[in-house]
Order: sequence, then structure tokens, then C-alpha cells
Amino acid sequence: MAMKINPALIGKAGELLVAAELMRRGIDVAYPASDVGVDLLAYRLDPKQTVAGKVVPIQVKARSASGYNFQRSWFDRCPGVVLVQVWHVETAPEFYVLESLRRVEEALGITHSASVSWKINGGYSVTVAGDDAYERMQAHRDKWERVIRQLDASTGETVQS
Repeated sequence: MAMKINPALIGKAGELLVAAELMRRGIDVAYPASDVGVDLLAYRLDPKQTVAGKVVPIQVKARSASGYNFQRSWFDRCPGVVLVQVWHVETAPEFYVLESLRRVEEALGITHSASVSWKINGGYSVTVAGDDAYERMQAHRDKWERVIRQLDASTGETVQS
């Protein structure tokens, strides 16, 4: 029988999995000293640089199954934040990369993005993603170029989406 993992470890494992995915793509990662709603800072350094030209804040939400929690305030408090939802942390992690409120509303779909919960209260959660939610999230799966594009914007490079 498998031992149940402490939920706090699921969150930390999600952060480490996201950091590993970014590093695999040549992106450096730093961890903020305090928890103020940003879990990671992504940046690149050229070999001759000592200071990053651009830093992209990353908010990670990890789960042992599927499902999501979206909060409008994450984007309001931290312009430029990229939200990465990590599903199935314990088995076969899936990464969903959303870099704007528009992307979140795409993932929510027309019905949920027009709901009172989202429009008025600023949040929407799904404990277990049904087929429709899972299908909408696929447009955001492994879209690491959304982070890379923000980093490259400071250097003038272009990245195809």
C-alpha cells in the first residue's frame, strides 16, 4: 500500500518539477526568500552577464490528481506572472502554462469565465477536472515557450508560439 504524501510536499514537489523543466530548457531559476505569491523566478544569463536583463515570476499550483484553482488576484498583484498548474505530481506530472488572464479564461471556458465566482469573486476552482475541463487545458499543456517568449522579449529575440 502506497503511503499518502503530505500535501505540503505535493506543492514543493510541483515547484521542483517546474524548476527542472525550466532548467532543461536553459532557463535559470531562483527561489524568493519569502512566500509572497511567487514560487520561482525564471531568468537567463549570457556567459558575459552577471545580472539578468529580465526576470519572469512563476506561480506554481500542484496537485496529486487533476483540477485547478485560478485566482484573478495572482495576475493583479504580480504583472507578468506565469501560472503553472502541475497535475499528477506523484505519478506522471503534466504541466499547464498560462501567462495571462486571457489564457486562464480560455482554460475556464465560456460558461465558467462568465460565472459570478470568476467575474465578481475573482476565483474559480475545480477539484477534479472532467473531460471538458481536461480538454480545454490541453491548449496550455507544456507551453514553456510562453515563459521563454517573455525572457526573450528583453533581448529582442523572437520565439514562435
